[in-house]
Amino acid sequence: MKKAFAIAAIAGFGSIAAAGIADVRITEAFVGLSGEDGTEDWFEITNLGAAAIDTSMFWYDDDSASVADGGQLGSFSLAAGESMIFIISDDNGANDDVTYTSAIEEFQTIWNYSGQIGITNGGGGLGQSGDEIFLLLGDNSVVTSQATPGSLSGGLATIDTFASPTSSVLGVNGAYESIAFFNDNLGVPGNMISLIGSPGSVPTPGPIALLALGTLAGARRRR
Repeated sequence: MKKAFAIAAIAGFGSIAAAGIADVRITEAFVGLSGEDGTEDWFEITNLGAAAIDTSMFWYDDDSASVADGGQLGSFSLAAGESMIFIISDDNGANDDVTYTSAIEEFQTIWNYSGQIGITNGGGGLGQSGDEIFLLLGDNSVVTSQATPGSLSGGLATIDTFASPTSSVLGVNGAYESIAFFNDNLGVPGNMISLIGSPGSVPTPGPIALLALGTLAGARRRR
């Protein structure tokens, strides 16, 4: 499912990172449903830079934006133009209903997903009434952040945040339907529901290039 595109399509945008602008973007999120969620909360990050990065340089936290309250991301090599998933979980005890292993297996099953999956190792779940995802460095500086509006929460679609927060739409930016799972809170016949989302997929090179141009232009205006 994950799609790495030709980095030549965004040649020249490597200077964004050199200028101190984050080259990692939060591009999708899932904040849960009423009743059974199918998976733990999760978010997707995409490397918009021109070189691979080690994801362990980042900490995740929700609206408090604090390394002390957050969790360090596991170490993965994220190639230029590649996306991956981080599941938000604090649980790894022998008696927990959800462990790191089971959370990953659950995600792989429901989304028929074979790409890279990490765990946040803390940082707090995403609230359905609205929240924010922060990626931080160890000195507590914010690399990038993304709001998850309450108006988009609790539906049968993930939040696509690539351009601006909106509900994922089947067939748009690689969005597809998950495997059905049980939820008896939503009143769906048979109590089996599925989600719409595009975990691990990145949009086509054209929109990536336009986004990078917009980021660079905005940075220049702020100087």
